[in-house]
Amino acid sequence: MGRRSFVLIFLAAALACVAFRPVLAQAHSVGWLEVRQTQGRVIITSSPPKMAKVGDRLSKIGDSLETGANSSAILILDRGIGTINVAEKTNLRIRRLARLRSGARVTTLNLDQGQVRLNVRKFNNPESRLEIKSPAGVAAVRGTEYGISLSKDGRMVVATESGLVTAAALGRTVYLEPDFGSRLRPSQLPSPPRLIDHELWIKLDGTEINGRQIYVSGEVDPLNSVSIGDNEIVIDDNGRFEATIPLPNSTSLFDFEIEVSNALGENRQHSLVAW
Repeated sequence: MGRRSFVLIFLAAALACVAFRPVLAQAHSVGWLEVRQTQGRVIITSSPPKMAKVGDRLSKIGDSLETGANSSAILILDRGIGTINVAEKTNLRIRRLARLRSGARVTTLNLDQGQVRLNVRKFNNPESRLEIKSPAGVAAVRGTEYGISLSKDGRMVVATESGLVTAAALGRTVYLEPDFGSRLRPSQLPSPPRLIDHELWIKLDGTEINGRQIYVSGEVDPLNSVSIGDNEIVIDDNGRFEATIPLPNSTSLFDFEIEVSNALGENRQHSLVAW
């Protein structure tokens, strides 16, 4: 290879590096999620996984936090951006922590299961954003208090307490003002904004014990969730549900309550005996 060819190759490589540098700057991961409080079984699934303790940080793409039954955690977004209350049986994973050339910060988290409630201050940089993604869609904010729940069948509910939240999927975005929510499912458009149900009502068609199983059916607000003990009950887009729940230790309805909850973390217990 001649000297001229070598020089040309060197210059081409140098130009390629210069051209690629802005992309690297855009994708450079910065920031963290810090554990402020834990209750029960809380695991950080970094390498290697470990029990979470106050002061631990999640700072790499793929780091996640898992809470067990009757467990919870509070996370602080770096630089005091806000807090994330992580409910029981939830998996929250870092997808992106980046700082753009403009100084804006972009935080993208994956909600793989469970429920989170966020309180986020208004960002100083108009390009900054916080996104929560699931297979059903994405919720994005620039300063607000809101909640997100993800059911086992992939139903994602976004509910706003203050500020403004967007819920988006399949190219459609709905804007959620305070006290409104939207439902998202995989491969479906977001539902129109709907008032959040704070009363957490339930209408049971009836309950029945058959052997060591409880059969229950009824209706709740379409944005709410229903569970009996550790058993989450799937509801359809109209709020209807029907399920058969195994009895672990007893055949008495007195041992069970049915819980109705919303994406803001509010919940209410209803006695099955009354029905």
